[in-house]
Amino acid sequence: MHVLIIDVEYLVALEAEQVLTEKLGYTAEIAVPREIAHALESRPFDVLFLNASLLTPPVEDAIRLRLSEGAGVVFSSVDRMVQRGVPGFPGIPVIARPFDDEELVAMVQRAAQQTIGFIASTAEGA
Repeated sequence: MHVLIIDVEYLVALEAEQVLTEKLGYTAEIAVPREIAHALESRPFDVLFLNASLLTPPVEDAIRLRLSEGAGVVFSSVDRMVQRGVPGFPGIPVIARPFDDEELVAMVQRAAQQTIGFIASTAEGA
């Protein structure tokens, strides 16, 4: 599994990368917020770990496209209201920041399982 991490704070992204590579053996890549549109359109990933404060209408559209293609998504936020769910993305998990490593691992694993399920169902239909 490959995780694309985009956060407003590079050190937070770096910590997430370290946790996911060490605990899950996943590959992870960090993209900076100014590259968000390009990263979502052009970089291959199975799971997106994104700071919810970076959501804009074009970013939301790109995420919906990637979701339709089978990518998993996990949002992060310091905002308690957002932690209940991101409007327009029902069922997509939101982890509180600062995040607990084990909770991050569990959420990303669930998102990865959705990706695997999508790939399997696509292969069956082929």
